[in-house]
Amino acid sequence: MNLVRGQKIKIQDITQSLSNIQVGIKIDFGRQVSIDIACFGVDQNDKLSDDRYFIFYNQPNSPENAVRKRGQVLGDSERFELNLTKLPSSIKKLVFTAAIDGNEVMSQISSGFIRLLSDNNEVARFSFSGTDFASEKAIILGEMYFKDIWRFSAVGQGFNGGLSALLKHFGGEELAPSSSPKPSQPTPQPPTPSPPSPPALPPKITLTKITLEKRGDKKTVDLRKKGDIQPIHINLNWDQSIKQQGFFGSKTIQADLDLGCMFLLKDGMIGVIQALGRSFGSRNDTPFIYLDKDDRSGQASDGENLYILRPDLITKVLIFTFIYEGTANFTVVNGRVTIKDELGNEIFMKLNNPNASRTFCAVCTIQNIGDKIEITKEEKYFFGHKDADQHYGFGFRWVAGAK
Repeated sequence: MNLVRGQKIKIQDITQSLSNIQVGIKIDFGRQVSIDIACFGVDQNDKLSDDRYFIFYNQPNSPENAVRKRGQVLGDSERFELNLTKLPSSIKKLVFTAAIDGNEVMSQISSGFIRLLSDNNEVARFSFSGTDFASEKAIILGEMYFKDIWRFSAVGQGFNGGLSALLKHFGGEELAPSSSPKPSQPTPQPPTPSPPSPPALPPKITLTKITLEKRGDKKTVDLRKKGDIQPIHINLNWDQSIKQQGFFGSKTIQADLDLGCMFLLKDGMIGVIQALGRSFGSRNDTPFIYLDKDDRSGQASDGENLYILRPDLITKVLIFTFIYEGTANFTVVNGRVTIKDELGNEIFMKLNNPNASRTFCAVCTIQNIGDKIEITKEEKYFFGHKDADQHYGFGFRWVAGAK
């Protein structure tokens, strides 16, 4: 079913299951743009009265897992999994939004959609493009709402301001990190009668993303119970096409960057995961590290993705990228790496100090330090795998490889 702006449909007309509905969202600018896609679970007054139902990068699941943010899935920039039967009666509407985290505006969208799926089969889609918007920084894409039965509305409404403005619109408030010193302790005063309880304050939520700017910057994230699957998702992306000036004028080239890792497990096992040599790892067996694909052209909007499923088993992992073909160095590719975990932590690193003479970059280390994982930005450049290995001490024997 193809929907138009403003159209409303009954969920029961497209699926008989309220417990296994997916919402897929795709927004394409034709280049890499940082987009924050979120879901607001609001009450009958369209307010976020319970901040646990703001589902975004810092909080990917609702308390009972009725709404789960799953990331990039099968062509969607973001996929939400819904079990409407688990939602509390206080949540009357799920509002799906997208906000730009950067200087772009929504009129620059080349294409986009929000679609509904039942058991992973598409049953309805609302498509849009930049011609539907102007200088807005955010969009309310669609709403799943309860009005005697569950229904869906294709909204497609532009919204001034970004994610913080959306949060305020729905009655929440961004919690800004405080840098002021702690006040000195006041002199004790005689007790006074308790004043009446103040009205409820809007939920305060941190929208902070962690950026590791400099070499040596660190971030730790908590491990849950050992033995569980606890995916850490490493994404490498870069500019899809590069213009180079030559003797006969400019030409556009496609750079092929590869993502990989060297690892040491607690049991002493060492190995390398990379497309070169077709060593893609395993998601179901040791080392529980795998590379999802080899993006030979750089045309995949989600770049290349590496997953560490059992971080409790690792001692150290070195995340690296190298230029396979298409360009001579990292100075023109605008490389960036994003690391996410199941708890909603998002860590961003830009390769902003490239060495023009070297084509291999050790991006970061991921180390197990007891009940925590420590991520350290390295951004050290080498001539190749062997040089990096000698520096970090894994101890491999290297031979030439090909894809």
